[in-house]
Amino acid sequence: MNKVRRIILAALFMTASGVRAQGSEELAALQKQLNELSAKIAQMESANAEKIAKIEADASKNKIPAWVNDTKFKGDFRYRYENIDKANANYKDRQRVRLRVGAYGKVNDYVDYGVRLATGGASATSANQDVDGGTKKEFMLDQYYVDLHPQMLQGAHLIMGKMPQPWEGRTGLIWDSDLNPEGVAMKYKNTYSNGVTLIANAGSFVLKEDKSDDLQLWAGQLVGETKVGDAKVILGVSDFYYQRADSQGAGAGLTTGANTPGTDFHLVEGFGSVGTKVGDLPVTFNGQYVVNVAAASSDDTAYLFGFSVGKAKNKGDWEAGYNYRDTGADAVPDGFNDSDFAYGTTASHGHSFWAKYQLAKNLQAGATYLMAVNNAGQDVNTMQLDLNFKF
Repeated sequence: MNKVRRIILAALFMTASGVRAQGSEELAALQKQLNELSAKIAQMESANAEKIAKIEADASKNKIPAWVNDTKFKGDFRYRYENIDKANANYKDRQRVRLRVGAYGKVNDYVDYGVRLATGGASATSANQDVDGGTKKEFMLDQYYVDLHPQMLQGAHLIMGKMPQPWEGRTGLIWDSDLNPEGVAMKYKNTYSNGVTLIANAGSFVLKEDKSDDLQLWAGQLVGETKVGDAKVILGVSDFYYQRADSQGAGAGLTTGANTPGTDFHLVEGFGSVGTKVGDLPVTFNGQYVVNVAAASSDDTAYLFGFSVGKAKNKGDWEAGYNYRDTGADAVPDGFNDSDFAYGTTASHGHSFWAKYQLAKNLQAGATYLMAVNNAGQDVNTMQLDLNFKF
């Protein structure tokens, strides 16, 4: 608008100069017209400025916050056929579904968050729902947490809420893969100049809130990773102390099945793995040993060892694995370990075989066969066939 004004004024000035010789009356009339036009242009500029300011204010008011643009939505859906054959008992033959949908993003450069919904009802160790009669399925909060990672503490995280398991070396021997503990966790990871990576985890988790007698889990873990030749070696130790498990465990669903009533739990764990390649195939060997130093019985140890071959990542890739486990009656809390193996009971042992094949991007087929002996000495054989979709 200012450019238009200048052009008009210049044209009028030139015109005025041309008629100056015609007399003062004509010049005065032209000057009056010039002043009136200049005032109208100034009025138009003021009105336009007000409109632009209002548009900018409205845009600022309706602007989408940066954290919304930084949010990512993702989830997975699993359809499973499962057959459970238990000796001298009716077996199960069923179809099951699991759906999980989450939103993940950052509040600012130093705070991330995650919220996830999942099927499975209130169960702590399963997000599965039976396909049955067209009934509506429960959909509940499965994760909700914030992750603080201040710039001055590189590699450190403080996580609060109901979170993904914050510890390393998870196999199902102590923790079912669907379990998401709630409380506060601190994580630290740093790689040093010699190539060694140190991981330290600690946390306090509420298992049952009580006015004067909370059941809590105190956890600590130290893990080291390094390369030995072409192999990646991981070694770790963990300490899981359950405060007041002897008095509150049964009411919180912590101790069930084969656990001795009124038992206490203080788990000391050692684990490790060696990963290498045989030809182009990645191969990993792993082992784990747990002892409950506060057990109410002498049946207080659990161990697992196994291996995996391949990695189902891209279309056409596959992987397969095997492990053997033996879990003493009071080695781990019966309410939190793998809910699929021997129906989740301790005082059990047996074999696990599994395989996966990547059918396409975000689509994977899997098969698992569990050969277990439960706490009653019964064979419990479980077959699971899965289709996993990610989105």
